Amino acid sequence: MGRVKLQLRKIENKTSRHVTFAKRKGGLVKKAYELSTLCDVEIAVIIFSPAGKLILFEGKKRLEEILESYLNLTRKQRG
Repeated sequence: MGRVKLQLRKIENKTSRHVTFAKRKGGLVKKAYELSTLCDVEIAVIIFSPAGKLILFEGKKRLEEILESYLNLTRKQRG
């Protein structure tokens, strides 16, 4: 039996929305860590929670170093 396709729209119930955010945030950070480790890539994830709190994941390099290397690329290289 397959999974039910989830319709993407804002979750109106504040409690359910917070629980979903917490679970998916953890999954996103885990995937970022795995991608950084397995593929040896520079990665940074910036998340602002609905409450305005900052969640930051940095791989091997600091966020500032990653942004600086991105900004040093030409427009063509940035894609």
